Amino acid sequence: MTEIEIVNILKVLKTVNHSRVKDMHMRYDEEAYTMYINFGAPVTADDSELDENDILYRYRKGEIVGVTVTHFTSR
Repeated sequence: MTEIEIVNILKVLKTVNHSRVKDMHMRYDEEAYTMYINFGAPVTADDSELDENDILYRYRKGEIVGVTVTHFTSR
């Protein structure tokens, strides 16, 4: 891992630390090029919304519980 990669990772971690999210789970699917991010323990969503950038926002009882980022490596 290069020094630049470490600096970028630290920037992301600082941003997450300043958010309200204190428990986050991430998983990358190499075959699908998709990043799954769950806020809190992974739960089943009861609603979702796909935006114009093909990012899927997952909700449960009106609260966001996760984000799915497709085509992750090409962004």
